[in-house]
Amino acid sequence: MDSLTENIVLTASKMFNQFGIRRVSIDDICNELHISKKTFYNIFPQKENLVKMVLDFQIKLKEENLEKIYKNKNAIDSLIIVIRELKNNADKDPSVFFYDLKKYYPKIYSKFKEERAIRIRHNFEKNLRQGIEEGYYRQDLDIELISLFHSIQIQYSFEEMRKISPKINRKRLTDFFIDLVVTLITNENGLKYINENNKKTEN
Repeated sequence: MDSLTENIVLTASKMFNQFGIRRVSIDDICNELHISKKTFYNIFPQKENLVKMVLDFQIKLKEENLEKIYKNKNAIDSLIIVIRELKNNADKDPSVFFYDLKKYYPKIYSKFKEERAIRIRHNFEKNLRQGIEEGYYRQDLDIELISLFHSIQIQYSFEEMRKISPKINRKRLTDFFIDLVVTLITNENGLKYINENNKKTEN
């Protein structure tokens, strides 16, 4: 990505997050960057192209931040960090960017949801293999089925349970899901590590 394209994506990302995609025009972005619309359209033929690149940028940024957090950590610690992060985000109101994305760019949003599910499965499968190698996870795990179960429950079950029982606070529900997953996949050594380190979510 060249510097001009990167500047456009960074500026659009900031403006979309603050005002929403719908309310930010191409003119707004060009005025902010002091570039012509001709220059803009040479890079992004349609606004939809920019929206897709901004989404890709935000996804990459989140993944890089997560990787920094659990770098050099074992499989159990990494898994708990990821679950905690996903559940914490679920407790927040949807950003205006994603609200507009779902409403005005349903194809891009649908593709995002599909790819997100694939990423969750891929990362969990990677975590499962790491945990088995480290001696914390069961050797007989059906990695394919467990990763599928994990991707479904982490996207849907948590939100549905919060809707049905809104009085249950986020921390309690997050701890429940962590207990559910780690108890399913850990062996005796893994459970011992969790108990000794009191691996729970933060308040």
